[in-house]
Order: sequence, then C-alpha cells, then structure tokens
Amino acid sequence: MARDRIKVLIVDDHPVFREGLRQCLEARRELQVTAAVGGAEELWRAFRTHGRPQIILMDVEMPGQGGIELTQAVLEKHPEIRVIMLTAFSDSERVFAALKAGAVGYLLKNSSPDEIAGAVERAAEGEPLLSGEIAGRVLREFERERQEERYREQLSTLTPREEEILKLIATGESNREIGARLFISEQTVKNHVASIFRKLQVNDRTKAALLAVKLGLSGDSTS
Repeated sequence: MARDRIKVLIVDDHPVFREGLRQCLEARRELQVTAAVGGAEELWRAFRTHGRPQIILMDVEMPGQGGIELTQAVLEKHPEIRVIMLTAFSDSERVFAALKAGAVGYLLKNSSPDEIAGAVERAAEGEPLLSGEIAGRVLREFERERQEERYREQLSTLTPREEEILKLIATGESNREIGARLFISEQTVKNHVASIFRKLQVNDRTKAALLAVKLGLSGDSTS
C-alpha cells in the first residue's frame, strides 16, 4: 500500500523563490504542495481552502507579521504542524528565536532542492533537523536561560530586607557598613546574609554579588 503524500505549505514573500521551491518539491512523488503563499493572511486562507498541512516551510523575514511570529501563532492553534524555517541568514539569534517559537528546523535558502526535500521528509518522520554544531549552540543557550530562570526563582524567595541587603553586598559594602546604613546591628546583617546565601545557594559574598548584578539587582539602597 502506497504511503500518503506529505502535505507541505510554503510561506515566502518572494514569488520567484516560492514558485521555484514549489516546482522542486512537486517533482517529488512523496510530497504534495497544498499551497505557496506570501504571508499570514494567505496562510490562514490556505488552511481554510486546502486543510492543514503536515509541514510548513516558513520564511523568516517577511513584511508585516514575520515568520517567527507567524510560526508561534500557527503552533498555538495547531501544535501538530511541524514548521521548518527558511532564510538567507544563519545567525544564532534567529535560530534561537525560531526554535523558541516552536520550529523544528532551520534551513538556509541556498540549500539544494534535495536538502530541502530531505528535511521535509525527516520532519514528517519526527526527526531533528539541526546540525550538530547548531544543536549544541541551541542546547547551551537553552541551558543558560533555564539556569537564569532558576536564579530568578531563587531571588523571588528573598524578603524585601534581604533583597535590600543583597543590593548593598553588590556595591561592595561590608556587614558593618550595611548595618550602619540600615540602622541595624552587624549581627542582624550577618543573619540576613546567611539567609541570602542559603536561598541563593551560594557560599560567599562575591558569588551573591555577581548573581545580583547578573539579574539586574544592584545599586544603592537606603532605608
């Protein structure tokens, strides 16, 4: 029994490119291009007319609603669709933004027709489409963001007074100086600092100060 053809929708604001891509993909017996459209309005119209595709080849840079924003909008309504970004750019910022929006892959427009068709087939099978180098960079970026989110969650556990003291630690003030500024005893400051270290899971003032600066919690504080 023959396998069903993979339904593909092309979204690109350059008519020559999208029609050329359509012809290349339609030459593949296993692929069916349901429509080739120039932007968001035509995409939603194509959904209504031709049904939902399995794969969308999405241009990143388009006038009006860009491809990354449109990808997010599509996947909010139809999370089963797999979106592959097509672009002339290869910088990490666009890769990260596209993947955060839910794209499963990222191809340069100078990829060969065979490469693009192969990516469509792999995406339909649920396979990852990023090269090892790009995948490594993406994983490192996601891990950095997860770590920063953990730090922010820890920071949110501080009391207003502890946050105030952490800001002063970040300016380099000693416990005695902090106590004098806030009109509390040095021992009270030490107790607060111990609590701050425990909540932030750090063991010295330098690490606490670096974390405060990294998260934008620094500057003078007065009582």
